[in-house]
Amino acid sequence: MAVEGPRGARTEEVAAAAELASSVFWSGKGISMGDHFPLLFHKDNAEDLRVFVDEGRPVSLVGMLQRGIWLLGTRHRCGCIGSVCTGPDYRGQGLATRLVHDARAKALHDGADILLISGSRSLYTRQGYARVGGYATCAVTRKQLPERGDYTVRRWKPEDVPALVRLRTAEPVRFARTPEDFQALLGVSCVAKTSGDTRVICVKRGAPVAYVSCKRPGSHRVEKDETRIEEMAGSRWAIARSLGRLFDEFKVERIKVNYLDCDTEVAELARRFGWSSEPLPFGGTVGIIEPERFWQACAPLFEERLGRETFAALDFRVDGEAVTLALGDETLALDNMAEFTRLVFLPARQRGELELGLGPESELGRALDQIFPMPLVAYGLNFV
Repeated sequence: MAVEGPRGARTEEVAAAAELASSVFWSGKGISMGDHFPLLFHKDNAEDLRVFVDEGRPVSLVGMLQRGIWLLGTRHRCGCIGSVCTGPDYRGQGLATRLVHDARAKALHDGADILLISGSRSLYTRQGYARVGGYATCAVTRKQLPERGDYTVRRWKPEDVPALVRLRTAEPVRFARTPEDFQALLGVSCVAKTSGDTRVICVKRGAPVAYVSCKRPGSHRVEKDETRIEEMAGSRWAIARSLGRLFDEFKVERIKVNYLDCDTEVAELARRFGWSSEPLPFGGTVGIIEPERFWQACAPLFEERLGRETFAALDFRVDGEAVTLALGDETLALDNMAEFTRLVFLPARQRGELELGLGPESELGRALDQIFPMPLVAYGLNFV
């Protein structure tokens, strides 16, 4: 079959692209991907929906949404890839593979340095994308709750958006999200591709001090007797002292709280109140697609961590897919994007897997341990 592409979708093809994704991922369920992912399948994002088309209809799709992300004060452009699918009659032709390459080229052209893919199949790993990212989840029962505080918990309202934006922009690791993005994402009552909603936590008769976005009990991969917090911002203490009200509202036996490894406040609350905590792997794959651009964005943070003299002596070079780091007489050569991505984002508990060949007395090894791992942003409401 002769197909046209790869290329960006046209505005009039966006609805058909969403229909293709719905037919592949949610066949027979009467669920619209367009409704669940309002930013991805928006007419303004048409060019980032990379497609093959046959007679005017998309038959293979790699959905991409590009947004800024903040990683500890360093700003990056990130391409988020999801809804990767091909119609049944067009499979086996390598269309999705070509579209993933095409999406990467589009992201590079637009200035991105990171790609986040909501999938981990060989389609991605054989192209150099890695399983990385440091996350954790803790389980809270009613018996482990701190004393309730003087907070109210209610469903978000449109007039809350400015306050929610302020709370979110204070988070050190996050997606950059405009008020318009916030409004669109909150309006679909969907959290990380399943039904959910956002609750605002306020001091009584006061302004919001935190919010949580929760999956509903019994929704996709959530037990009927639990709810799961997928995104939060603001005071962790206020969230902890408001969990009792979430137990009452959702009538559950357990609340799971997902958080970043670098979120020491949640980790300390879990320790203090005996919440069982365990590592949570990132369900997708990641690639630093432009190492030099990534390094330049991180340079101020790395200098702050290492000091001016050591950072100035740390040599970073890119040659095609290869990355070389050197300090004094020591050199670390990384052959490809996957190796560099793992060096940067593999969590502390897995650093032994890197096998860098740098001994305990290595100055280069100590420098790398000081700047890495970097935290990786969590999808939350931005899941695609």
